[in-house]
Amino acid sequence: LYKVPDHKLVPFAYSWGYNELLQTSRELNPKRDEIRDKLGIPRGTFVVLFCGRLSKEKDPFLLLDAFNRLDTHSKSLVFVGDGTLKYPLQEHVEDHNIGSVHFAGFQDRNAVPMYYTAADVLVLPSYRDTWGIVVTEAMCFGLPVITTDQVGASVDLIKDGHNGFTIQVGDEDTLTYHLQCLADMHEEERKKMGLHSQRLMQWWANRNLTETIDQYFDVLTKTS
Repeated sequence: LYKVPDHKLVPFAYSWGYNELLQTSRELNPKRDEIRDKLGIPRGTFVVLFCGRLSKEKDPFLLLDAFNRLDTHSKSLVFVGDGTLKYPLQEHVEDHNIGSVHFAGFQDRNAVPMYYTAADVLVLPSYRDTWGIVVTEAMCFGLPVITTDQVGASVDLIKDGHNGFTIQVGDEDTLTYHLQCLADMHEEERKKMGLHSQRLMQWWANRNLTETIDQYFDVLTKTS
């Protein structure tokens, strides 16, 4: 197994485009109840959001089954996105009589912020995801995030118990446990976790991209 020498490694600031999302969050957050009304989500509901392709590697069935085990008086699971698993998921919902599951379909970038604003937590249960851009987007909107150890963003951005949780791939029990913990939290506690996400993204967005590119070219020059 070849190990890349430390002197050839350069931290890269994948940090552009987030200031606009942070600003959109500030504009939409005061309209949260109004947005939930528009989306047909009752106020006071604990809303779990999945945003992405409904495909095997994203493992949406894991989330659906964990959500079904969630014990809370009012809950809702929203799938934003489309893909080959859409109809199998819908059939699973019907066959197992799972209530309060909504399939919003594909949403363009102008509409997706409404779903982040309406949600209480984003879950990305992928067993393979190089980065997981929805993680950083959700954090801009002040959401705690639950994801797996195979999602690249989890390494840098998810701090267990601080702004979310990282689980092992396929671990339905632990996913259910963390969802239950979030559902049982007082709303202000969840908001505090979401605020940690948002503050981390504010720092992330303001890193110096030019500096990291300069470091990269310095490495190329020294090793050529």
